[in-house]
Amino acid sequence: MNQVIVIAAISSRAYVQASVEAGFEVIAIDCFADIDTKLIAKQVIQIDVYQGQFDAKQLLNALNQLNLNGCIGFAYGAGCEAQPDLLNKIALILPVIGNNAEVIEQCKQPQAFFAMCDMFNMPYPKTVFEKPANSIGWLQKSIGASGGEHIKTVFPLNLGLLNFFPLNLGLSPAVYYQQKQAGTPISCLFLADGNKALIIGFNEQWCSPTTLSPYRFGGLVNHVELPEIVEYKLNEFVAEITQKLALKGLNSCDFLVQNDEVFMLEINPRLSASVGLYQAKRGNLFASHVSACLGQLSDWPVEDKKSRAIQIIYANKQAKVPLDMDWPEWVCDIPQPNSVIPAGMPICSVMADARTAKIAKQKVLERAASL
Repeated sequence: MNQVIVIAAISSRAYVQASVEAGFEVIAIDCFADIDTKLIAKQVIQIDVYQGQFDAKQLLNALNQLNLNGCIGFAYGAGCEAQPDLLNKIALILPVIGNNAEVIEQCKQPQAFFAMCDMFNMPYPKTVFEKPANSIGWLQKSIGASGGEHIKTVFPLNLGLLNFFPLNLGLSPAVYYQQKQAGTPISCLFLADGNKALIIGFNEQWCSPTTLSPYRFGGLVNHVELPEIVEYKLNEFVAEITQKLALKGLNSCDFLVQNDEVFMLEINPRLSASVGLYQAKRGNLFASHVSACLGQLSDWPVEDKKSRAIQIIYANKQAKVPLDMDWPEWVCDIPQPNSVIPAGMPICSVMADARTAKIAKQKVLERAASL
Protein backbone atom coordinates (compact mmCIF):
# COMPACT_ATOMS: atom_id res chain seq x y z
CA MET A 1 0.00 0.00 0.00
CA ASN A 2 1.30 3.47 -0.92
CA GLN A 3 2.09 5.99 1.78
CA VAL A 4 -0.59 8.65 2.28
CA ILE A 5 0.18 12.37 2.39
CA VAL A 6 -2.11 15.37 2.99
CA ILE A 7 -1.48 18.34 0.68
CA ALA A 8 -3.13 21.72 1.29
CA ALA A 9 -2.83 24.68 -1.07
CA ILE A 10 -5.17 27.32 -2.50
CA SER A 11 -4.81 25.36 -5.75
CA SER A 12 -3.29 21.93 -5.06
CA ARG A 13 -3.51 20.14 -8.43
CA ALA A 14 0.16 20.52 -9.49
CA TYR A 15 1.40 19.23 -6.11
CA VAL A 16 -1.11 16.38 -6.03
CA GLN A 17 0.00 15.33 -9.53
CA ALA A 18 3.69 15.50 -8.57
CA SER A 19 3.00 13.54 -5.38
CA VAL A 20 1.00 10.81 -7.14
CA GLU A 21 3.79 10.48 -9.73
CA ALA A 22 6.17 10.01 -6.78
CA GLY A 23 4.08 7.06 -5.60
CA PHE A 24 2.05 8.65 -2.78
CA GLU A 25 -1.68 8.52 -2.21
CA VAL A 26 -2.96 12.05 -1.64
CA ILE A 27 -5.68 13.65 0.42
CA ALA A 28 -6.00 17.14 -1.10
CA ILE A 29 -7.39 20.20 0.68
CA ASP A 30 -7.91 23.26 -1.50
CA CYS A 31 -10.17 26.07 -2.61
CA PHE A 32 -11.21 24.74 -6.04
CA ALA A 33 -11.63 20.91 -5.93
CA ASP A 34 -11.28 20.88 -9.71
CA ILE A 35 -11.85 17.88 -11.98
CA ASP A 36 -8.14 17.03 -12.44
CA THR A 37 -7.48 16.95 -8.69
CA LYS A 38 -10.54 14.77 -8.02
CA LEU A 39 -9.40 12.30 -10.69
CA ILE A 40 -5.96 11.72 -9.18
CA ALA A 41 -6.36 12.32 -5.43
CA LYS A 42 -7.61 9.67 -3.02
CA GLN A 43 -9.87 12.34 -1.47
CA VAL A 44 -10.46 16.07 -2.04
CA ILE A 45 -11.81 18.46 0.60
CA GLN A 46 -12.81 21.96 -0.49
CA ILE A 47 -12.40 24.76 2.05
CA ASP A 48 -12.77 28.53 1.94
CA VAL A 49 -9.98 31.00 1.38
CA TYR A 50 -10.18 34.65 2.51
CA GLN A 51 -7.79 37.26 1.10
CA GLY A 52 -5.45 34.52 -0.08
CA GLN A 53 -5.38 32.66 3.27
CA PHE A 54 -7.02 29.41 4.37
CA ASP A 55 -9.98 29.53 6.72
CA ALA A 56 -7.94 28.13 9.62
CA LYS A 57 -10.93 26.67 11.45
CA GLN A 58 -12.13 24.80 8.34
CA LEU A 59 -8.65 23.45 7.66
CA LEU A 60 -8.17 22.16 11.22
CA ASN A 61 -11.69 20.68 11.23
CA ALA A 62 -10.96 18.89 7.94
CA LEU A 63 -7.75 17.40 9.35
CA ASN A 64 -9.42 16.33 12.59
CA GLN A 65 -12.16 14.49 10.70
CA LEU A 66 -9.81 12.53 8.43
CA ASN A 67 -8.76 8.94 8.93
CA LEU A 68 -5.00 9.56 9.14
CA ASN A 69 -3.89 5.93 9.46
CA GLY A 70 -0.76 5.43 7.37
CA CYS A 71 -0.46 9.18 6.71
CA ILE A 72 3.16 10.36 6.82
CA GLY A 73 2.45 14.08 7.07
CA PHE A 74 1.11 17.41 5.82
CA ALA A 75 2.68 19.26 2.86
CA TYR A 76 1.53 22.75 1.88
CA GLY A 77 1.57 25.44 -0.77
CA ALA A 78 0.15 28.98 -0.57
CA GLY A 79 -2.48 29.71 2.09
CA CYS A 80 -0.63 29.78 5.44
CA GLU A 81 1.92 32.59 5.08
CA ALA A 82 -0.03 35.33 6.88
CA GLN A 83 -0.95 32.94 9.71
CA PRO A 84 2.19 30.85 10.39
CA ASP A 85 0.88 29.79 13.79
CA LEU A 86 -1.62 27.62 11.89
CA LEU A 87 1.33 25.31 11.10
CA ASN A 88 2.01 24.87 14.82
CA LYS A 89 -1.60 23.74 15.29
CA ILE A 90 -1.35 21.38 12.30
CA ALA A 91 1.89 19.92 13.72
CA LEU A 92 -0.12 18.70 16.75
CA ILE A 93 -2.22 16.58 14.35
CA LEU A 94 0.33 15.51 11.70
CA PRO A 95 4.07 15.94 11.01
CA VAL A 96 4.59 19.02 8.82
CA ILE A 97 6.48 18.16 5.61
CA GLY A 98 7.96 21.57 4.93
CA ASN A 99 9.42 24.54 6.77
CA ASN A 100 8.10 25.30 10.24
CA ALA A 101 6.12 28.33 11.43
CA GLU A 102 9.22 30.19 12.63
CA VAL A 103 10.85 29.97 9.18
CA ILE A 104 7.63 31.16 7.49
CA GLU A 105 7.54 34.13 9.84
CA GLN A 106 11.17 35.09 9.22
CA CYS A 107 10.67 34.93 5.44
CA LYS A 108 7.30 36.66 5.35
CA GLN A 109 7.95 39.50 7.81
CA PRO A 110 9.55 42.06 5.49
CA GLN A 111 11.69 43.67 8.24
CA ALA A 112 13.29 40.31 9.06
CA PHE A 113 13.63 39.21 5.44
CA PHE A 114 15.18 42.42 4.11
CA ALA A 115 17.53 42.53 7.11
CA MET A 116 18.82 39.13 5.90
CA CYS A 117 19.16 40.52 2.37
CA ASP A 118 21.34 43.32 3.84
CA MET A 119 23.39 40.72 5.72
CA PHE A 120 24.08 38.84 2.46
CA ASN A 121 24.59 41.99 0.32
CA MET A 122 21.52 41.21 -1.79
CA PRO A 123 19.92 44.39 -3.23
CA TYR A 124 16.13 44.88 -3.08
CA PRO A 125 13.74 47.72 -3.99
CA LYS A 126 13.57 50.53 -1.42
CA THR A 127 11.13 49.36 1.26
CA VAL A 128 9.34 51.34 4.02
CA PHE A 129 6.62 50.51 6.54
CA GLU A 130 4.68 53.77 6.57
CA LYS A 131 2.97 55.29 3.57
CA PRO A 132 5.48 57.59 1.81
CA ALA A 133 4.61 61.30 1.87
CA ASN A 134 5.33 61.47 -1.86
CA SER A 135 3.68 58.25 -3.03
CA ILE A 136 4.35 58.54 -6.78
CA GLY A 137 6.26 55.46 -7.93
CA TRP A 138 5.41 53.36 -4.88
CA LEU A 139 3.57 50.03 -4.48
CA GLN A 140 1.61 48.75 -1.49
CA LYS A 141 2.02 45.04 -0.68
CA SER A 142 0.26 42.80 1.83
CA ILE A 143 2.43 40.82 4.24
CA GLY A 144 2.16 37.06 3.70
CA ALA A 145 0.13 37.34 0.48
CA SER A 146 0.74 35.49 -2.80
CA GLY A 147 -0.39 35.68 -6.42
CA GLY A 148 0.31 39.38 -7.03
CA GLU A 149 -3.33 40.47 -6.68
CA HIS A 150 -2.54 42.18 -3.37
CA ILE A 151 0.05 44.52 -4.97
CA LYS A 152 -1.50 47.96 -5.51
CA THR A 153 -0.24 51.21 -6.95
CA VAL A 154 -0.15 53.87 -4.23
CA PHE A 155 -1.95 56.95 -5.52
CA PRO A 156 -1.19 60.48 -4.31
CA LEU A 157 -3.81 61.86 -1.94
CA ASN A 158 -4.96 64.56 -4.36
CA LEU A 159 -6.39 62.28 -7.05
CA GLY A 160 -10.02 62.90 -6.06
CA LEU A 161 -12.18 59.84 -6.62
CA LEU A 162 -9.22 57.47 -6.68
CA ASN A 163 -8.98 57.97 -2.92
CA PHE A 164 -12.15 55.94 -2.50
CA PHE A 165 -10.41 52.78 -3.72
CA PRO A 166 -9.45 50.50 -0.81
CA LEU A 167 -5.80 50.53 -1.87
CA ASN A 168 -5.38 53.82 -0.03
CA LEU A 169 -6.26 52.35 3.36
CA GLY A 170 -2.58 51.62 3.94
CA LEU A 171 -2.46 52.16 7.70
CA SER A 172 -2.68 48.49 8.67
CA PRO A 173 0.48 46.80 9.98
CA ALA A 174 -0.29 44.02 7.46
CA VAL A 175 1.05 46.12 4.56
CA TYR A 176 4.38 47.58 3.51
CA TYR A 177 5.52 49.87 0.70
CA GLN A 178 8.09 49.29 -2.02
CA GLN A 179 9.44 51.64 -4.63
CA LYS A 180 8.74 50.49 -8.20
CA GLN A 181 11.83 48.88 -9.67
CA ALA A 182 12.43 48.16 -13.37
CA GLY A 183 13.34 44.60 -14.31
CA THR A 184 12.07 41.24 -15.55
CA PRO A 185 10.21 39.26 -12.85
CA ILE A 186 11.99 35.94 -12.31
CA SER A 187 11.52 33.19 -9.76
CA CYS A 188 13.96 30.51 -8.77
CA LEU A 189 12.87 27.03 -7.62
CA PHE A 190 15.34 25.34 -5.28
CA LEU A 191 15.60 22.22 -3.15
CA ALA A 192 17.20 22.43 0.30
CA ASP A 193 18.11 19.91 2.99
CA GLY A 194 18.55 22.32 5.90
CA ASN A 195 22.20 22.87 5.02
CA LYS A 196 22.85 22.66 1.26
CA ALA A 197 20.68 23.89 -1.62
CA LEU A 198 20.33 23.04 -5.30
CA ILE A 199 18.72 25.46 -7.77
CA ILE A 200 16.31 23.43 -9.90
CA GLY A 201 15.65 26.20 -12.42
CA PHE A 202 14.86 29.85 -13.13
CA ASN A 203 11.37 30.89 -14.28
CA GLU A 204 10.21 34.04 -16.04
CA GLN A 205 6.89 35.35 -14.68
CA TRP A 206 4.34 37.71 -16.17
CA CYS A 207 1.16 39.44 -15.07
CA SER A 208 -2.49 39.27 -16.07
CA PRO A 209 -3.38 42.84 -15.06
CA THR A 210 -6.71 44.38 -14.11
CA THR A 211 -7.35 48.05 -13.27
CA LEU A 212 -7.25 47.44 -9.52
CA SER A 213 -4.71 44.56 -9.63
CA PRO A 214 -2.02 45.53 -12.15
CA TYR A 215 0.32 42.80 -10.84
CA ARG A 216 -2.06 39.82 -10.75
CA PHE A 217 -0.16 36.61 -11.53
CA GLY A 218 -0.61 35.58 -15.17
CA GLY A 219 1.82 32.78 -15.90
CA LEU A 220 5.37 31.56 -15.97
CA VAL A 221 7.84 29.55 -18.03
CA ASN A 222 10.73 27.51 -16.68
CA HIS A 223 14.37 27.05 -17.69
CA VAL A 224 14.92 30.68 -18.72
CA GLU A 225 18.54 31.59 -19.31
CA LEU A 226 20.02 34.38 -17.22
CA PRO A 227 23.40 36.12 -17.39
CA GLU A 228 26.11 34.06 -15.67
CA ILE A 229 26.74 36.77 -13.09
CA VAL A 230 23.03 36.80 -12.15
CA GLU A 231 23.00 33.01 -11.73
CA TYR A 232 26.15 33.25 -9.60
CA LYS A 233 24.57 35.90 -7.32
CA LEU A 234 21.42 33.80 -6.92
CA ASN A 235 23.36 30.62 -6.16
CA GLU A 236 25.29 32.50 -3.46
CA PHE A 237 22.15 34.00 -1.92
CA VAL A 238 20.19 30.72 -1.96
CA ALA A 239 23.12 28.90 -0.33
CA GLU A 240 23.45 31.57 2.39
CA ILE A 241 19.75 31.89 3.20
CA THR A 242 19.36 28.09 3.27
CA GLN A 243 22.05 27.84 5.93
CA LYS A 244 20.77 30.86 7.86
CA LEU A 245 17.18 29.56 8.07
CA ALA A 246 17.87 25.80 7.74
CA LEU A 247 15.40 25.76 4.82
CA LYS A 248 14.06 22.35 3.87
CA GLY A 249 12.35 20.88 0.81
CA LEU A 250 11.21 22.82 -2.24
CA ASN A 251 11.28 26.62 -1.86
CA SER A 252 11.30 29.53 -4.28
CA CYS A 253 12.39 33.14 -4.35
CA ASP A 254 11.08 36.01 -6.49
CA PHE A 255 13.30 38.79 -7.80
CA LEU A 256 13.74 41.29 -10.63
CA VAL A 257 16.59 41.12 -13.11
CA GLN A 258 17.75 44.28 -14.85
CA ASN A 259 20.80 43.67 -17.06
CA ASP A 260 23.29 42.09 -14.61
CA GLU A 261 21.58 43.42 -11.48
CA VAL A 262 19.34 41.40 -9.14
CA PHE A 263 16.68 42.96 -6.86
CA MET A 264 15.24 40.47 -4.36
CA LEU A 265 11.49 40.61 -3.64
CA GLU A 266 10.64 37.64 -1.41
CA ILE A 267 11.21 34.02 -0.49
CA ASN A 268 8.36 31.51 -0.55
CA PRO A 269 9.43 28.81 1.92
CA ARG A 270 6.77 26.38 0.66
CA LEU A 271 5.68 24.55 -2.50
CA SER A 272 5.33 27.09 -5.32
CA ALA A 273 3.47 27.32 -8.63
CA SER A 274 6.60 26.43 -10.59
CA VAL A 275 6.81 22.88 -9.13
CA GLY A 276 4.38 21.63 -11.78
CA LEU A 277 6.64 22.80 -14.60
CA TYR A 278 9.55 20.49 -13.80
CA GLN A 279 10.13 16.86 -14.76
CA ALA A 280 13.09 15.00 -13.28
CA LYS A 281 15.36 13.11 -15.68
CA ARG A 282 16.67 11.21 -12.66
CA GLY A 283 14.89 10.94 -9.31
CA ASN A 284 11.60 12.64 -8.48
CA LEU A 285 11.21 16.24 -7.35
CA PHE A 286 8.31 15.71 -4.94
CA ALA A 287 9.88 12.59 -3.45
CA SER A 288 13.04 14.69 -2.90
CA HIS A 289 10.93 17.37 -1.18
CA VAL A 290 9.52 14.79 1.25
CA SER A 291 12.93 13.17 1.86
CA ALA A 292 14.62 16.55 2.46
CA CYS A 293 11.94 17.62 4.96
CA LEU A 294 12.17 14.30 6.80
CA GLY A 295 15.99 14.48 6.89
CA GLN A 296 16.50 11.52 4.54
CA LEU A 297 17.66 13.14 1.28
CA SER A 298 20.48 11.04 -0.17
CA ASP A 299 20.25 11.62 -3.94
CA TRP A 300 19.59 15.04 -5.48
CA PRO A 301 17.35 14.94 -8.57
CA VAL A 302 18.56 15.78 -12.07
CA GLU A 303 16.12 17.88 -14.09
CA ASP A 304 15.03 17.50 -17.69
CA LYS A 305 15.91 20.70 -19.61
CA LYS A 306 12.73 20.88 -21.72
CA SER A 307 10.81 24.11 -21.12
CA ARG A 308 7.23 24.21 -19.93
CA ALA A 309 4.90 27.20 -19.52
CA ILE A 310 1.61 27.79 -17.73
CA GLN A 311 -0.94 30.59 -18.18
CA ILE A 312 -3.90 31.20 -15.84
CA ILE A 313 -7.23 32.01 -17.52
CA TYR A 314 -9.39 34.37 -15.43
CA ALA A 315 -13.10 35.13 -15.77
CA ASN A 316 -13.63 38.68 -17.12
CA LYS A 317 -17.23 38.47 -15.87
CA GLN A 318 -19.25 35.87 -13.96
CA ALA A 319 -19.17 32.67 -15.99
CA LYS A 320 -21.08 29.37 -15.80
CA VAL A 321 -19.14 26.27 -16.91
CA PRO A 322 -21.11 24.42 -19.65
CA LEU A 323 -22.11 20.81 -18.95
CA ASP A 324 -20.71 19.62 -22.28
CA MET A 325 -17.56 21.76 -22.47
CA ASP A 326 -14.93 20.08 -24.64
CA TRP A 327 -11.63 21.07 -23.01
CA PRO A 328 -8.43 20.84 -25.09
CA GLU A 329 -5.85 18.32 -23.80
CA TRP A 330 -3.48 21.17 -22.89
CA VAL A 331 -5.92 22.64 -20.33
CA CYS A 332 -5.71 21.71 -16.65
CA ASP A 333 -7.26 22.86 -13.36
CA ILE A 334 -10.61 22.24 -15.05
CA PRO A 335 -13.66 23.46 -13.06
CA GLN A 336 -16.68 21.28 -12.32
CA PRO A 337 -19.47 21.37 -14.97
CA ASN A 338 -22.28 23.79 -14.09
CA SER A 339 -20.10 25.59 -11.53
CA VAL A 340 -20.26 29.39 -11.46
CA ILE A 341 -16.94 31.26 -11.63
CA PRO A 342 -17.14 34.79 -10.13
CA ALA A 343 -15.60 37.65 -12.13
CA GLY A 344 -11.85 37.90 -11.55
CA MET A 345 -11.45 34.28 -10.36
CA PRO A 346 -9.37 31.66 -12.22
CA ILE A 347 -11.28 29.43 -14.65
CA CYS A 348 -8.49 27.03 -15.65
CA SER A 349 -4.81 26.85 -16.64
CA VAL A 350 -3.20 26.36 -20.05
CA MET A 351 0.09 24.44 -20.46
CA ALA A 352 2.65 24.24 -23.27
CA ASP A 353 5.98 22.43 -23.70
CA ALA A 354 8.78 23.37 -26.07
CA ARG A 355 12.51 23.14 -26.67
CA THR A 356 13.19 26.62 -25.30
CA ALA A 357 11.55 28.97 -22.81
CA LYS A 358 10.91 31.57 -25.52
CA ILE A 359 8.97 29.11 -27.72
CA ALA A 360 7.07 27.62 -24.75
CA LYS A 361 5.96 31.08 -23.62
CA GLN A 362 4.85 32.04 -27.14
CA LYS A 363 2.96 28.74 -27.47
CA VAL A 364 1.14 29.03 -24.13
CA LEU A 365 0.06 32.62 -24.84
CA GLU A 366 -1.26 31.59 -28.27
CA ARG A 367 -3.20 28.71 -26.73
CA ALA A 368 -4.64 30.95 -24.03
CA ALA A 369 -5.75 33.50 -26.64
CA SER A 370 -7.51 30.73 -28.63
CA LEU A 371 -9.77 29.64 -25.74
